[in-house]
Amino acid sequence: MAATREVMDPKFSSFAIYEHCLPFNVSRAFDEASGIDDPVIWTDKRDQEMWAALQGGG
Repeated sequence: MAATREVMDPKFSSFAIYEHCLPFNVSRAFDEASGIDDPVIWTDKRDQEMWAALQGGG
């Protein structure tokens, strides 16, 4: 996830909701790149795991 932040932070970190939306956006992009047509259901566990990964904790 560090690579994601390295690319996206310089361009989008000034947006007010960037940090809030980043986990959803990364997850959806991964789903689409994996060929999943419908988004995987977002759960509190998935949110926590994604947030930790984006913050460098996983």
